[in-house]
Amino acid sequence: MSFDRDRPITGREVQIEGVKAIMSKTDLQGRITHASRSLLEISGYSLDELIGQHHNILRHPDMPRAIFYLMWKTIQRGEEFYGMTVNRAKNGDHYWVFARVAPIEREGQVVGYSSVRFVPPRDVIKGYESLYREMRVAEKAHGKKNEEQCLKGVAVLDKFLAKQGAKNLTEYVLRQLRI
Repeated sequence: MSFDRDRPITGREVQIEGVKAIMSKTDLQGRITHASRSLLEISGYSLDELIGQHHNILRHPDMPRAIFYLMWKTIQRGEEFYGMTVNRAKNGDHYWVFARVAPIEREGQVVGYSSVRFVPPRDVIKGYESLYREMRVAEKAHGKKNEEQCLKGVAVLDKFLAKQGAKNLTEYVLRQLRI
């Protein structure tokens, strides 16, 4: 199973309480190799359903493609990526998380990626809903699903970040999270 826009969307948000961190690891292609118990509980998937699947099985269709484009560009440079994402559970519910994605290195070689997600403060989610809506509109206006479409979303994000006085998404996200 991989990302499927036709899976259900319930419109119900899962309120994550008492969870300290949600963790997963992937190989270089983004296939899940490890999933924490908290990820299983929140997503509704079993470990067997997630292992070997592309991480985008958790992607909610309301997420702009540009965010994942930026994430892959960042982690493939060997850098950490910080962002806010809305994920889709197996049953179609959704949940917001602050994500940190970083390369896993062994003997100087990147062998996979680690993602640790935390519950974001409730007051920052509304701003991301609005920003991501604007990014999706720009992406859809382009039509074709390719790098150019992602860059349309990135342009909206860059304009937003400039208005906020942030150099990049990482700085803005960390500021919003008061880190």
